[in-house]
Amino acid sequence: MNGMNGFSTCVGDGQDTHNGETGNDVCDTQWEKLGAWFIGPTAENIDNFCELAIESIRQNVKPHNYFPNDPKMISPEVKSSTNYKKEMEKTKMELKCLNDALTESIPYASVRYQGHMVSEATLPAKLGYLAAWMTNANNAASELGPVTTRLEIEVGKQLCDMIGFEQTHNPWGHITNGGSTANIEALWASRNIKFFPLALQKAIKEERLLSNAKEISVFIPRLGRKQKISSTSTWDLLNLDLDDIVGLPHEIQRLTRKTATDLKDVINKYTLAHNGFVQFYLMHGLRTAPIIIASAANHFSWGKAATLVGIGGRNLVCVPFDQNARLDVIALRKLLDEKLAKKVPLISVVCVVGTTEHGAVDPISDILNLRAEYRAKGLNFYILADGAWGGYFATLLRKPKDGDQLLPNFPISKYTRDQLNCLKFVDTMTIDPHKSGYCPYPAGGLCYRNGHMKSFIAFATDMVFMDANTVINCSGIEASKPGAGPAGVYLAHKVIGLHSSGYGRILGQSMLGAKLFYCAWLTAANTDDSFVCVPLTPIPEAFDYDEESAKEFIRDRILHASYEDIVTDTEVMSFLSEVGPDVAINAFAVNMKGNTSVDKCNRLNMAVFDRLSQTDLERKTVRDVPLFLTKSRLTQKECFKISNSFKKRLGLSAESGGVLSFLKNTVTNPWTAADHTIQMLVLNFRKVVIQCVTEID
Repeated sequence: MNGMNGFSTCVGDGQDTHNGETGNDVCDTQWEKLGAWFIGPTAENIDNFCELAIESIRQNVKPHNYFPNDPKMISPEVKSSTNYKKEMEKTKMELKCLNDALTESIPYASVRYQGHMVSEATLPAKLGYLAAWMTNANNAASELGPVTTRLEIEVGKQLCDMIGFEQTHNPWGHITNGGSTANIEALWASRNIKFFPLALQKAIKEERLLSNAKEISVFIPRLGRKQKISSTSTWDLLNLDLDDIVGLPHEIQRLTRKTATDLKDVINKYTLAHNGFVQFYLMHGLRTAPIIIASAANHFSWGKAATLVGIGGRNLVCVPFDQNARLDVIALRKLLDEKLAKKVPLISVVCVVGTTEHGAVDPISDILNLRAEYRAKGLNFYILADGAWGGYFATLLRKPKDGDQLLPNFPISKYTRDQLNCLKFVDTMTIDPHKSGYCPYPAGGLCYRNGHMKSFIAFATDMVFMDANTVINCSGIEASKPGAGPAGVYLAHKVIGLHSSGYGRILGQSMLGAKLFYCAWLTAANTDDSFVCVPLTPIPEAFDYDEESAKEFIRDRILHASYEDIVTDTEVMSFLSEVGPDVAINAFAVNMKGNTSVDKCNRLNMAVFDRLSQTDLERKTVRDVPLFLTKSRLTQKECFKISNSFKKRLGLSAESGGVLSFLKNTVTNPWTAADHTIQMLVLNFRKVVIQCVTEID
């Protein structure tokens, strides 16, 4: 087969990673390293974990070096008393009841769990969390959690380095309770920065303290030159470069020779954050509401963010996505033209690095190019990347410093690799260690390319001691926050490593599992079955295979091949690189053969979901679910391109409108790609589908 030059490996350059080793050596190394990083799908490492966990508990219940001769308050006499024994027995009884109830929890560690973006946390992440959890540290300030605050700062640096943010802009990151909080914070900071030049212009004109700053100049991208801020138009001030804006407070300090404390209250009373949108717009004669733009596949937290920061849900403008569930660049260009013509302030464009519904990565490189083009025309905006799910996939491209390259080939497309390489140019990056970082909840994260952005949402208090180098809570939404989360992330990063031989090894394996699952969904229905199974993402148009020849190749070369045969077969790996999702989520649907009704198709998919999920403990137990999947849906309004194509491939009527439901599986378990695993899971899936078809008919 020709035309396979899109093949790439997890090290990012397509080179051979075997270093002369046999396929067996590479595969053995892969399973051995993965085996040390997890408790395991069937708790194979339970003894090692318990030993290390107990050691951590004993170490951190009471530090051995803290006044060891202090008197003991719980004496032997207290322990032998009736009341003591009664209360301890009550604790044991209630704990047993709780543990019995928890046996019905979702088995995330099992290869049978293929639902949401949830997985077994790694062994070091759990141990790090447990160790710090014993101290109950609070990262609200360094005096409440001096050790874990330092760890959070280090984790922020690690994540910024992983993304590739340049040190020249002092990048900064921190841990949040989740990706939603991070997204809200990113928009909050962007909003405040966007309108800051207008506030500063007015402050300079009206405050005597700022008289020495009247000559300050700002670079106008539309003009390609600097001019005095006092004479710059409102529109141009709303379209300055982010790095120039966040540098203005320092420049004001330099010119006025005043401290930040002296200037804070003087300038703050003119800002949008202080006045609110209504008063601020009246002060500046503004009449057009600002907007943010995002793909139709944006996470619902962006709608929350728009309402919470006062922009309004109606001003979150969604761009339809293309045949691959990625933001449609043509539609985005049309929208930018419209907003430029009407002079609508555009705060940011949100690009999604791993959509939670379809596993797609938006075309970041194209969005960056569009920003450069429209910046010169006078319309400037910030780029906020939502990599809550896909951010850690950047480790696939980072080489380890120790040169360890004993890795199997992992299928990641050139397109995805190119977008991951562009992450270093976005302005903020949401990234969740508790998703593809395999860490315990809560551990979301936000990284700023320019660390000075955080000062535009900073709040201070005299209640706790503040150290400018270590304070965490002043620059985010949260105040009190657990120190255990950052500790778990820190230890996982240190043990596993944020590179291709570490996290890239885990996520590359998950990518392989997702691609193999794509092949399984494409071929799940036999020719004599009463149903069809169709992946949302079609076979690429510019590919050597159409759908039928792809199915033939899959059945001949992939479905029954061993793990070793697959990862050492260049042609198979080339094929897997080009098909399936961008990052480890498959969306697909089933339909009854001959059915053209969307409603009937939806009923079938919901019936399958009902069998392959656990939402009602009274009706069934987790042991009744042989495979966990989840569901979503496509609306016609903004998903019409992919929705119409999907319906056609499912055999549904072209005229059938309405919402189309579908199933999805997320591959976070690296053992999904092990021999015979997917075949076993798909066999269970087929049985359920056949039963549901019979019931509906």
